[in-house]
Amino acid sequence: MKSASDEVPSTGVRPVRVGVLDESELVTTGVAGMLAPHPERVVVVEPPEADVVLCDPVGRPVDIETYLGDVARQTAARVVVYSWRMDQGSVRRVVSAGACGFVSKAVGSDELVRVLELVHRGDRVSVPAPGLASDSPLSVREAEVLALICRGRSNLEIAAELFVSVNSVKTYIRQIYHKIGVARRSQAVAWGIERGY
Repeated sequence: MKSASDEVPSTGVRPVRVGVLDESELVTTGVAGMLAPHPERVVVVEPPEADVVLCDPVGRPVDIETYLGDVARQTAARVVVYSWRMDQGSVRRVVSAGACGFVSKAVGSDELVRVLELVHRGDRVSVPAPGLASDSPLSVREAEVLALICRGRSNLEIAAELFVSVNSVKTYIRQIYHKIGVARRSQAVAWGIERGY
């Protein structure tokens, strides 16, 4: 993790300091890797030093509102919910509970950086998973699985990120193959990349 005392770039504008709160090492490392190519715009720091924190209140032992209330007491940073679950009910709940943004874990690095900058500037932002056009044959969960396949994740890694069993991941993959008309993982990746997954 970089320190908040990093030098200001030659542009004179300090990059947005981003913290990742209450996430696994896999997610924290993944976010750091995604943001690393944009050091002039964002830098990953420890949560207490952050301008914006990413967190996922879904699936915690407490409800969304309680969790986000706890986060607000821990930090003065703007909060962006970074989650796989993007249903409208969850979006409404996190916004009502004070979050400034809601972004799918399936988005790419460029979109994540854009969201972090907008939220830091004071905007409220909600970004769904990519590839979920109204004519998409995939459900939200299937789209999330396909996005992770396109990023080279194994079934075990996908299961860990989505908090589901490996057997569930295999079921989603079979459903994806059937819906998009492919027989192999490489074909699914090609299909997904063509459509922005």
